[in-house]
Amino acid sequence: MIFNEETQELLSLVREFVDKEIIPTVGEYEKRDEFPVELLDKACAMGLNQLCIPAEYGGPGLSNVQVFAIAEQIARGDIGVGTTLIANALASYPVLIAGTDAQKKLWFDTMVEKKFAAFCLTEPNAGSDAGGVQTTAVEDGDCYVINGTKSFISNGPIAGIYTVLASTRKTAGIMGLSAFIVERDRPGVSIGKEEDKMGMRLSCTSEVIFDNVRIPKDHLLGKKNRGFKYIMETLDHSRAGVGAFGVGIGQRVVEEATKYAKQRKQFGQPVANFQAVEIMLADMEIQVQAARQMYLHAAELMDEGLPFTMEAAIAKTFGTDTGMKCAVDGVQVMGGYGYMKDYPMEKLMRDAKILQIYEGTNQIQRSVIAGQLKKKYTDDPKAAKKAALPAAKKTEAPKTAAPVAEAPKAAPVSGKALNILVCVKQVPDTTQIKIDPVKHTLIREGVPAIVNTFDTYALEVALRLKDQTGGKVTVVSMGIPKAKDALRECLAVGADEAYLITDRVFGGSDTLATSKIISTAIQALEKKNERAFDIILCGKQAIDGDTGQVGPEISQHLDRALVSYAVGVELQEDGTLKCKRESDEGYDFYAVSAPCVITVNKTPFDLRYPSFKTQRFAKNAEIYELTSAEVVVAPEERGLAGSPTKVVKTYTPTHEKNGMKIEGLDGKAAADKLVGLLSDAKLL
Repeated sequence: MIFNEETQELLSLVREFVDKEIIPTVGEYEKRDEFPVELLDKACAMGLNQLCIPAEYGGPGLSNVQVFAIAEQIARGDIGVGTTLIANALASYPVLIAGTDAQKKLWFDTMVEKKFAAFCLTEPNAGSDAGGVQTTAVEDGDCYVINGTKSFISNGPIAGIYTVLASTRKTAGIMGLSAFIVERDRPGVSIGKEEDKMGMRLSCTSEVIFDNVRIPKDHLLGKKNRGFKYIMETLDHSRAGVGAFGVGIGQRVVEEATKYAKQRKQFGQPVANFQAVEIMLADMEIQVQAARQMYLHAAELMDEGLPFTMEAAIAKTFGTDTGMKCAVDGVQVMGGYGYMKDYPMEKLMRDAKILQIYEGTNQIQRSVIAGQLKKKYTDDPKAAKKAALPAAKKTEAPKTAAPVAEAPKAAPVSGKALNILVCVKQVPDTTQIKIDPVKHTLIREGVPAIVNTFDTYALEVALRLKDQTGGKVTVVSMGIPKAKDALRECLAVGADEAYLITDRVFGGSDTLATSKIISTAIQALEKKNERAFDIILCGKQAIDGDTGQVGPEISQHLDRALVSYAVGVELQEDGTLKCKRESDEGYDFYAVSAPCVITVNKTPFDLRYPSFKTQRFAKNAEIYELTSAEVVVAPEERGLAGSPTKVVKTYTPTHEKNGMKIEGLDGKAAADKLVGLLSDAKLL
């Protein structure tokens, strides 16, 4: 399967998060036996806990192909983190399958607020045999009363809401099971034993106990005594995702084993050159690629509303067997080092095993596959004819809706919803600038542009205030049309709209002319929106280079209060803004009321990771252009005419070699020589 451009962009975003945030940290979390709260908070901010939520309920509206491909990437980083995040999808499937609109709204609103959900099926005596469920739900007036204990529940201790399978007709076995929604904060819900697992240690697994828990009758999902059907459909969906987890582990093993085999030398050459090792590496890659196509095929069938029970079971079985086999072979490739905790391979091996067990053991999956085969290849002429026809679309398969084309809106939490404007500029990504080895000049050709890293903190302050108040964030930049790239970065992390001041007549403006043009543009936007901006935020190097003059000049042009060089901004209960500034004595604090201008003085700051919804919005959003027709500035106040300072000449200094090479018989002798030279020069 070849992913479309949108899916490739999503996967690139997730892979970057996995490489930067998950892989470097999970080893230490596991050594400390610490649940990765901070890491999961970052993942939730991206929306990785909301993958299955349809667009109409505030989610990203992803396809099953996209969800499972993302699951593979997360599992490549850590299966415990992946299980914690993707368990939300498992818990949500019964609601997507059988829930009413009101139930879906309740479920997804609660899941977003509490971050995590859990699927409560397994019991001490009911694992592969779901008919052995002992938990009961008894009608009592307008309520059901639930009693029982669920075991091995992923996210049990941290979930804010559960889907629960309980018996509503004890004598009927699987035909007497029903599915319910149960909130964590209902009286009688408690957490029992937390499991100490061999692998998957960065997820939390526990008993969940229901002791006379009363829930309204409208928390029953679908029809009474039909819960087993909903749960089996749920497991059909989730099995392909578990297969994707196995592929993720297998992919990571291939990467780690190959890198190690290229570096490790024996008998005078890398072990990667030995045929026995080459065969093992090649077989791993073959199995991983094959397993990937299996889970993607099952996901495509789901998205098309076609039957997929057998394909999902195949994807789960082959994918998880592949993950386990790759992990075992990966340890073998690394030899003794593969067995040591200093390397990730032993952890991957411990983590992989659970995938062959949970959400239906691979032995059960083979029974499912065989059962489907016996239905397909039958002696019944009518059934055989039906099996030979193309599969008909099913209407019950839950599909996420098409993406919405509007910006996500935050709900007000407290206080006044603030209207915030942030001034940003576009600069070359200095990490990708190279030096010409001959001319010794910077090579800017092909270097991507990014938001000025000083402005990013101003944007982060605005987004935090928006998170708190449910306000609106507008970003403004001034420059050539290419500057829209930087504005899209701002939209991708949560800004609501973007404007680019672009007109040739503004070219050559110094800080004075720039501040006049931006101030006039701000007034035009306020008039257009019939509302003033409560806060105007600038980075210390916003728009005008490194002098930090534009922010204070804007405050003068607009006659608004100013706080400059703030290192922190907090909204107070009375609506004022508390600004923190560094001083020689420590910190000074200032209070300012809206409308105001604040410049922030923070060292370069990385933008937060975009969520899937905001990333999609940014790609398609319109960047509004403001020209001299809308931003009416007198000719003598704009461009070169409005700039008292002018560029007289530019040149590149000639390159001169300098420095000296310090040599000695050994490191100590060289160091002693260096100390002597510095002492002679009176530098020490």
